Amino acid sequence: MTIWRPLLRCRLCWRITLGVFALIVAVESVILVPSGRRFERTEWQRVAARAQIMVESALAGARGADAAKAASSVIGLYGLRSVAIYDSRGALIAQGGEPPAPPFAAARGDMAGLAGTGDGGRTLTAAWLSHAIARATVVARVEASAVPARLRAYLLRVAGLVGIIVVVVTVGTMLILDLSLLRPLLRLRESSLAAGADPEHAEAFVLGTRRRDEMGELIAAHDAMLAQVAESRRRDREMAEERARFLTHHDPSTGLPNGAALLEFLAHQGEAANPVTLLHLNVQRFRLVNSTYGAQAGERVLCALARRLQHAAAPGDLLARIGADRFAVARGGEIPPHEAHSLAERLLRHAAPPIEVSAGNEVSLAVRIGIAQTDGPDVSGEDLVSRAELALSRTYEDPACKYQFYSADLAEQAREHQLLAQDLERALQRDELFVVLQPKFELARDGAAALSGAEALLRWRHPERGPVSPAKFIPIAESTGLVDALTELVLRAVGERIRAWRARYGWSPRVAVNLSAQQFGRADLAAWLSRLLAESGAPPGLVEVEITETAAMRDVLHSVAAVGELRGLGLRVSIDDFGTGYSSLSYLRRFAVDAIKIDKSFVDDIGRDRHAEAVCSAILRLGQSLGMRVVAEGVETAAQADFLRRRKCDEVQGFLFGKPLAPVAFEQAWLRDMPAAHATALLARR
Repeated sequence: MTIWRPLLRCRLCWRITLGVFALIVAVESVILVPSGRRFERTEWQRVAARAQIMVESALAGARGADAAKAASSVIGLYGLRSVAIYDSRGALIAQGGEPPAPPFAAARGDMAGLAGTGDGGRTLTAAWLSHAIARATVVARVEASAVPARLRAYLLRVAGLVGIIVVVVTVGTMLILDLSLLRPLLRLRESSLAAGADPEHAEAFVLGTRRRDEMGELIAAHDAMLAQVAESRRRDREMAEERARFLTHHDPSTGLPNGAALLEFLAHQGEAANPVTLLHLNVQRFRLVNSTYGAQAGERVLCALARRLQHAAAPGDLLARIGADRFAVARGGEIPPHEAHSLAERLLRHAAPPIEVSAGNEVSLAVRIGIAQTDGPDVSGEDLVSRAELALSRTYEDPACKYQFYSADLAEQAREHQLLAQDLERALQRDELFVVLQPKFELARDGAAALSGAEALLRWRHPERGPVSPAKFIPIAESTGLVDALTELVLRAVGERIRAWRARYGWSPRVAVNLSAQQFGRADLAAWLSRLLAESGAPPGLVEVEITETAAMRDVLHSVAAVGELRGLGLRVSIDDFGTGYSSLSYLRRFAVDAIKIDKSFVDDIGRDRHAEAVCSAILRLGQSLGMRVVAEGVETAAQADFLRRRKCDEVQGFLFGKPLAPVAFEQAWLRDMPAAHATALLARR
C-alpha cells in the first residue's frame, strides 16, 4: 500500500493513466466496431448457407408442381419461414410458407445477396441461383434471431478482453511511470520545495543520480542549480556581512573607519601587548560652515579635510572619523613623545590651508588635538580615547595651545571637575549660590567718585570646600549646561533688588549681568532674556548685559544682530574684557554697544608697564571717538585711578572704590544715605 499511496495521490499520474485509458478505449472501439460487423455478417452467411443447402437438397430433380411441393416441404426446418422460386424473367414458379419475399438480383455464384428485414434483425432474406432448377432464382426467408444474441456475446467477450487489457496496460503503465518517472519527479518536487523554503542550505537537498537518460540529465541539472543557489546565497550572505561590517565600521561620508573600528583596532593592539599613541582631533567652527553653506557643503569640506589628514598620517596609522567634527589617528608600536609632536604638527599643517566650500568661497578650519599614549597593559581602548579627549578639552582653555598631551594631573583635574559639577548641581537645589553687587563709579575731575551703577556677581560657598571661585565654577556650568540656570538665578535676584529699591527709594541704580559666550551664541537670545526679565520683574532699562570681547568677535554677523535685538528690548549692552581678544576697529564700529570695559590685566600694569598704559589710553580714545562709555575694572590703587581720571575714563570699578557686597550691605553702604541730588542726577542720565 505504501508503494501505491504516492501513485494514487499523483495528479500527473492520474492524468497520464486516464489519457492512456482513453487512448486504449478509442483504439479498441475503432477495432471492435468493424470486428462486430464482420462477426454479424459471418453469422448471417452461415445461416443463409445452411438454408441454401437444405432447400437445394429438397429441390433436386423436382419439376413444376414437384418444385412447389419441395419448397413447401422444408418450411419450418432450420428456421425457414418461406421459400420462393422465380424464373429468369422474374415470374414466380413455386413458393411455400409465408408470402414470398420479393425477388432481388442474385449475385453471381452459389450465394446470392443477403438482406435483413425491418423486424429488428430477427429474419434474414437470402437469394441465390438454384443448381437444381436451371435459370431459376431461389429467395428464402430464414429465422435469424439467434444472430444478435451471439453478436452480443461476442461483443461482451471482446469488451471483457479489452477491459482486462486496459487494466493490465494501465497498471503496468503506472508501475513503469512510478519507477522511471514518478518517483524521480516526486523527489525533484520535494527537493525543489524544500530548497525554496530553505535557500540558505539548498545544497543539502541535492538528489544525486547515476541515470544516463533524460531524467538523469534533469536531476543533474537540478542538483547543479541547487549548488549554484547555495553558492549564490553564500556569496550574497558574505557580501551582505562584509557590507554590514563596512557600514558598522566606516563613516558613510568620508569612507574612513569610524569609532567602532577605532576601538576594535585599539583592542587588537592591546591583545598583542602593543603600545598605542592616539591623537584626538576636533575641527573647530565646523558648525558655522554647516549653518552658513549647508550640510552637504559641510560634508564636502570634511571629505577634503579627511584626504589631507590621510596624506599627513603615516602608512601604518589608522585614521578614523569618530564624530561629526572629530577625527582620530592611532599608531601602534612604541614611539617617543617627539614623534607624536611631529605627527601633531604635520596634521595641523595639512589642515591649515583654506578649503574651497563653493565657487569663490573658501573656509579655514582650526584643528585642536589631544594626545594620549598607553602607559601599561591595563589601559583599554575606551580609556585611551577618554584620555585623548580629556587632553583635547584642555586645549580650549588656551587659544594659543593647538595640541596637548595627556597626563595624570589632567585625569585628577577631570575627576575634580566631575565632582565639582555634581556639587554645583546640588548647590542650585540647596540655594548655596548667592549674588553680590560691586559698585561702579563715575570719576570727577576733582577726584571725587559718585555711584553710577553696580555689577551682579555670583558667589558659591560650598559647605565643605568653602568659597569656590567663579573662575572655577562658571566654566563647569558652561560645560555641563547649568549656566542658564545660574543666569536665571542672577536675574531673579537682580529683579528682586530693583523692585525693592524702587519701592523703598523711588529709584534704582542700573545693574549689570554677565552672559557667557555660549548664551550669547543662542539663536533665541532676545526671546529668552525677554522671558526671564518678565519673570524676574526687572525693568529692561535698569539692566545692562555684559559680553566678553571674545564672544562678540566669534561670529561678528550674529553679534551685530544680537546686540541690536538686545537694545531693542531696552537693555544696555557692554563689551567686557576689552583688549584681550582679537578685536578690530572695523568690527567694533558696527557694534552699537553702550560701553566697553578695559580688561583688568591692563589696569593692573598701569604705573609698571608703559605698554599697558598705551593700550589703556588707546581704548579710552577709541571709546570716546565712537561715543561709547569706557569702564575700567579692577582699579585697586590711587595711581591707577589718577591715570584713568586724567584720561577722562567714564567709570571705574574695583576694590579701591568698593568691594562686592551682599544686596542688603550694598544698600546700606551706597543707597540709604545717598544725597537726593545725586539720585536725581542718576535718574536723569538714564
